[in-house]
Amino acid sequence: MEPISITNFSNVTKHLFSNIFPHLLTIHFTINSQIFKTYPHYTYICEEINLNRLNTRVMKRKIAIAADHAGYEYKEIVKNYLSERFEVQDFGTFSTNSVDYPDFVHPAATSVENGENELGILICGSGNGVQITANKHQKIRCALCWMPEIAVLARQHNDANMISIPARFISKEVAMEIADQFLSTDFEGGRHQNRVDKIPFC
Repeated sequence: MEPISITNFSNVTKHLFSNIFPHLLTIHFTINSQIFKTYPHYTYICEEINLNRLNTRVMKRKIAIAADHAGYEYKEIVKNYLSERFEVQDFGTFSTNSVDYPDFVHPAATSVENGENELGILICGSGNGVQITANKHQKIRCALCWMPEIAVLARQHNDANMISIPARFISKEVAMEIADQFLSTDFEGGRHQNRVDKIPFC
C-alpha cells in the first residue's frame, strides 16, 4: 500500500475527531512527528477534552423505560427504536394485560433517581398517571410531552430527567420523535438552574 501524504495532519485529526465526537468541547492538539525508516509517523495528544462527554458518547447512555397496558405497544416500539443507540432498561409491563402503572413507574423512577439510569421514558394512555407517580420521587422531574417541542423545552428549561408520553393521543412516529428530542437536548442552566433548584418543597 502506497503511503498517503497528509499536508496538515492537525486539521485532518480535528476533522475526524469532530465527526466521531460532535458533542465534545473544543479540542486542542499537539502534534509530534517522528521519522521511522522513510515514512513519518505521528502521535497526537488531546490537551483539553471533556472526559465525561467522551465516556457518554463512547459508552451507550443508560435509559429507563416503563409503561402500563395502554402504553405497552408504544413502549416496545420506542424501546426497539432506541436500543441501537442507548442501553435501554425495560421495567415493564410486558403485555397488554391490565396492570397498575405505579408498580412499574416507581422502579423506573428510582433507577433514574439513584443514577442507575441517566434519563427515563414513561408511557400510558394519557401520560398523566405515570407522570404524577414519577413526580412523587424527590429527585424526579417528569414532563408530560405530547409534541417534540415540549420535550425540548422540558430539557432546556426544566432539566426534566423523565418524560411521559400519552399513547392514546399521538402517533407512533411522534412518540419516537419526542423520545429523540428528549434524549438529544441538554439543560441550558443559567437562569433556569435557580428555578429548578426551587422545585423541591422539602
